[in-house]
Amino acid sequence: MKKFKQWLAKIVFTQGRIEASKIKKAEPAKIDDLFRAAYKKFSSAASFDADNAEVLHYWGSVLYEQSQYKEGKEVKELCQGACEKFGAALKLDPNNAEIMNDWGAALISRARNRPDKHAVPFYREAWEKINAAEALKPGVGAYNLACIYSLQGDLRQSKMYIEQARAADNLPPVAYLKMDRDLDNIRDEEWFKHIIQSLIKEEEIQSQVREAEKKQQNKPWWRRLKRQKSLS
Repeated sequence: MKKFKQWLAKIVFTQGRIEASKIKKAEPAKIDDLFRAAYKKFSSAASFDADNAEVLHYWGSVLYEQSQYKEGKEVKELCQGACEKFGAALKLDPNNAEIMNDWGAALISRARNRPDKHAVPFYREAWEKINAAEALKPGVGAYNLACIYSLQGDLRQSKMYIEQARAADNLPPVAYLKMDRDLDNIRDEEWFKHIIQSLIKEEEIQSQVREAEKKQQNKPWWRRLKRQKSLS
């Protein structure tokens, strides 16, 4: 019976992930409905398999994602919900660096939406969570640490962690870097502009490589074989 419930949980969880994957391309009027549909699936999956840390972690991540579309009280409620899911997931999987790091990101959002004196405990807890993640998996939390130091006006430390995140190939896409409000304090720094330009060039090269590979795959098999032989 337990294996059957775990199987059901896996199916429903996958359905929830599919709903969540539609959000970025959805019309604004449909976004909240897609979030609700995803949460319904995650809730069902968790009821079938209460010991599944992956379900709780992903659920928390989607709650955090929804907070990026909101303002004011809704941000607070969604980030609080995300933190609760991350906390439950970490109890089941206590050495998971990704859960710790994502929990830290949600705490940063909770801090950002509070007056300075009330934000300090949230920044402190975020820093603790992310550093614990870094101890387990170096580089995984570097970007979030850069965000914390940027928000607090420590540009030198923010630069250091941006560079560490880049070295670990753990920076978000350029489009995200350009709109992330946590980086507003470093956005006009020359070193940050240089990194952005360098990343744009890298993304262009990667796009060209993918396009070339796609064209190669679309060729008839005998032409691909001829190409492979000429390279050998």
